[in-house]
Amino acid sequence: MPLYSINGPRLNQTLEELGHLGESPDGMDRVAYSPEDILGRNYSINLMKDAGLETRIDTAGNIIGRVSGLDDSLPAIAIGSHTDTVPKGGKYDGALGVMAAIEVMRTLRERGHHTRHPVEVINFTNEEGTRFHRWLVGSRSMSGMLEQEDLDAVDDNGYGLGPCLYDIGGDMSRIGESARKPGELAAYFELHIEQGPYLHNSGTPIGVVTGITGRAVFEVEIEGKANHAGTTPMSARRDALVSASKLVLDIQKMAAEQEICRVSTVGSIKAAPNAVNVIPGSASIGLEFRDTDMKALEAAEHQLRLLTEKTMTNDEVKVNVERHRFTESVPITKEMQALVAEAAENCGFEWEPQASGAGHDAQAIANIAPVAMIFVPSVDGISHSKEEYSTPEDCANGTQVLLELLLLADDRF
Repeated sequence: MPLYSINGPRLNQTLEELGHLGESPDGMDRVAYSPEDILGRNYSINLMKDAGLETRIDTAGNIIGRVSGLDDSLPAIAIGSHTDTVPKGGKYDGALGVMAAIEVMRTLRERGHHTRHPVEVINFTNEEGTRFHRWLVGSRSMSGMLEQEDLDAVDDNGYGLGPCLYDIGGDMSRIGESARKPGELAAYFELHIEQGPYLHNSGTPIGVVTGITGRAVFEVEIEGKANHAGTTPMSARRDALVSASKLVLDIQKMAAEQEICRVSTVGSIKAAPNAVNVIPGSASIGLEFRDTDMKALEAAEHQLRLLTEKTMTNDEVKVNVERHRFTESVPITKEMQALVAEAAENCGFEWEPQASGAGHDAQAIANIAPVAMIFVPSVDGISHSKEEYSTPEDCANGTQVLLELLLLADDRF
């Protein structure tokens, strides 16, 4: 049995209240740096202060609430997630991790329990990366992983990241000061909804995350020949959109049938001149592969290039493959997995190992500290949608395990 019980109704009330900030009929719109995002950030700051945390905003815009430990010479244990959302997203992605972390600290304060280590609750900024197309900005800043592309990022209207960072209390000119050195944090724990169907389908209340997926992103451009749709014989066409369509299906098969990687997705497609009476002279597709095994992503890229070479030969078109980025997968150590499993069992919950198919702040923080993640079920596996839902019971269960995990780590680290 756990030493202390969290307040489930209070936890779920904070989730509900946060879920009203940026709520629309089409879903949550709390995109990073927006007025709605700032409302959500301020809500979390007020809760942190009510929980007795000393709260600050670092130069990257991360909100950090800290409570001293019995031995402040020890490195802090960090818990948290993010409160920004994708456009028309859900109420639980990221938000649960932040509200749960605050509930854990509220519970410890009410019980008069002082941890050996300092504890930090972190609300990372811009996890989703929607507006500037640069994700995990806060956690990568803290891990010293920012790139020049991040600093130079502009949104679709040409507006720079710097002024937006200023709006939330950050400072682009001093953003490097947000980096933490390896050893400053004893560990980082993140509770998150699964965002997939496996726990929901199995009925298992807790997922012990084994690793966070790697991601390979590409853009493929096809150049054919535009021509009149009514006068050009079918045999004489070099239709770039037809070639792109064949590639879309072949890329789908790479994961669905050939199992080269865990998942493969073509998420965008464009054709020019995009007129119903003109054979498309050019087309482009945006795609990604994901797997926790980086060798699988390398194999997927190799197969993609073989497919494009075949397309050039068979369809008499030109094809260019641009590799945008590879995000390294992050395995979670057996020791950290075992600690989460022990915490779940101490709380009386069954658990199962789960690989994360989505990215999380934990994968950036893994560069400076040991990390672990707890999953709870997503009803019907839905996420990044207004239909996203995790039951109040599941949210409370995950938060209880997070509290137990923190206490175990505080005792042993």
